[in-house]
Order: sequence, then C-alpha cells, then structure tokens
Amino acid sequence: MRILHLSDTHLERTDAPNKWGVNATDSLRLMLADLRHLRDVDAVVVTGDLADDGAVEAYTAVRDLVGDFARPLNAPVFYTTGNHDERTAFGKVLGSGHPEPVAALESPAAERAAVSTVAGWRFVTLDSLVPGKVYGRLGAAQLE
Repeated sequence: MRILHLSDTHLERTDAPNKWGVNATDSLRLMLADLRHLRDVDAVVVTGDLADDGAVEAYTAVRDLVGDFARPLNAPVFYTTGNHDERTAFGKVLGSGHPEPVAALESPAAERAAVSTVAGWRFVTLDSLVPGKVYGRLGAAQLE
C-alpha cells in the first residue's frame, strides 16, 4: 500500500496571496505538479487545516485540485479536519471526508469521522477539532 499524505494546506476563500504574501492555493498547485511523476499511489490522505478560514471556497479548491491529481492514479482521496477547519463547510463540500465510507459517525457534535476499505486496508479518520481552540479532543462517540 502506497499512501501520499498531504497536510496543512491552509487554503483561503480566494486564490490570492494572504496577509503574509503567500498564495496557499498556488502553493498546493505547484506541489501537486511536482508530484505528477508519482505512480502506484493507492490512496491520497489530506489531513488537518485544509482551509485556513473555514470557507466553502477553500474546501472546494482543495477537493478539485487534489481530486484532479488523484483521478489519473485511480487513487481515492480521504480528508480530515484540523483546528483551522470548520465542520459545516467541510461537510458541505467533502461530506464525511471519505469517497465511499463503509461507516460514518453520526454524533450530536457533527464530528467528521469515517471508516473505508481500500484494497483490503482499513482507513479510519477521526475528528479531534475543538472549534476555536488549537488543541484537539476525541469525543466519546468516536472513541466508542
């Protein structure tokens, strides 16, 4: 099993430089272009802080850019939340974060946790997001 793991893309609602002069969307584009040579990737996992400001537009951009990269590889893409993410916007664009979950958590806190199987391997994503905080926590429903 070969997994490409990307983390902390921090995309914003606009495809433009942020207050530090960095265009995170362009950075992701460039990184994926540099990785085009990869072959035999069985899955792509994008973890935490997909969006810097929790905007639907940022999740859409991550989904489209990473999806376009993974499609020719026939590799499913899995997404998880981080402390900068926003559950409602994440869910609106990415659902459970899995392409076809075997099981997705339904909890009062709307945590984005799910389980899928790829080539006999189980992918489990958990959601430790505590809105407005830099630390994370796994709730009782996920631990159960």
